[in-house]
Amino acid sequence: MTRTSTTAVDYRELFNQAPAGYIVAGADGTILAANATMCAWTGIPEGGLDGTRLLDLMPAGDRLMYRTHAGPKLERDGHLAELSIELLGPDGQRRPVLLSVTRTVGGAKPTDLMIFFAAPERRRYERELASAHRRLEDAEADRAQLLQEAHHRALHDPLTGLPNRRHLGENLLAALASAGEQRNRVGVLFCDVNKFKQVNDTLGHAAGDQVLEHVALMLSQAVRGADTVSRYSGDEFVVLIPCLEHPAELEAVAGRVRGCLAGAVTIAGSELRLGMSVGQADTAVPADADPAAHKELATALLLAADQDMYRVKTQMRGAAGAG
Repeated sequence: MTRTSTTAVDYRELFNQAPAGYIVAGADGTILAANATMCAWTGIPEGGLDGTRLLDLMPAGDRLMYRTHAGPKLERDGHLAELSIELLGPDGQRRPVLLSVTRTVGGAKPTDLMIFFAAPERRRYERELASAHRRLEDAEADRAQLLQEAHHRALHDPLTGLPNRRHLGENLLAALASAGEQRNRVGVLFCDVNKFKQVNDTLGHAAGDQVLEHVALMLSQAVRGADTVSRYSGDEFVVLIPCLEHPAELEAVAGRVRGCLAGAVTIAGSELRLGMSVGQADTAVPADADPAAHKELATALLLAADQDMYRVKTQMRGAAGAG
């Protein structure tokens, strides 16, 4: 009898005096017994943890991690090798620990045998690693944003925000390739702002920039959703019509483009009536055309529309002179 009693006392002393925290808890997380070290870490008198909830000893974030990670793993495997958490100590202080759990099912109800090891260096390392990971993610997001902005700047006009000549070239080639597959035609409108030099000379380049911004807006509102307006150069704009199913569509879009500047606009305190010379051209695309043929078609299509625009401008000047 004496030997058995001494052994029981030794185990109680080992449980209470161990430098690690020990907890025996029910499967529902209710604490059945906690050793002296655990009580000291949490600032609760010995015996005061009995009947309380294990999750109440953890910060909110660790409670969530325990529910989502430890609980399901214990149910599935019956043990948890290592979980890095924090314990709430006196005055809200946090103590980093490593938790190991073994579930026993020998008695009437399953119980969880828990060991908590102090791990301040491990927790600090994990925090630093997490912080470094966040900084890396932020830096990668910034880099991706910068690349996206640089790519946008490379393909768009800084004044009007419209696609630039390079972007027009890419869109035109894509439209020709698609038209060859769909048996459609591709149309182009080459637009030049009339008397734009006169605006710059009389009102200044800032006023000229406002005119270009106004023209870009009006053109964008005049075309269809599938069409693309690009600033080609100076006061020249190009409208790409990627899918023409009927020849009348090109003339319909051209009519809206010619009429989009019909109203007066006030620029730099002066009321201006702007106009545009609009040239147009369209082409069919052979189904067997290769990328080299598409490039030739793109060049020829833009040249034809440009030449038609100069023809229109010449006619307008002739009509003005005759009047």
